[in-house]
Amino acid sequence: MAYAETPTVVSSAGDRYSISENENGGILTSLYPKSRFVEAGANSYVVDGLDVIYFGKDCDAFHKVFGKGTFGWANGGFLATFESGAEIGFPRQDLPWEHLTKCRL
Repeated sequence: MAYAETPTVVSSAGDRYSISENENGGILTSLYPKSRFVEAGANSYVVDGLDVIYFGKDCDAFHKVFGKGTFGWANGGFLATFESGAEIGFPRQDLPWEHLTKCRL
């Protein structure tokens, strides 16, 4: 029995994400759990779990640790930039959602 391989993309940090979408845009979910350190001085903490990045129809992005942001693509790949200052890039890969290609870097 043959199985279809689930399409994925790989971040510049080497993490592989599965590709899905909903009525609001695109979603990338890490295949494996990640640990994200949240710097807050004496109250710093770690968030563990699957990494999920939302890409909205209005070129907006959201990540549960990094918060709100924006995203765009160019010939060199696509990038989500968050208000927290964090960035998650996907170099040398096409944006996986045709209906979101209006979002340019």
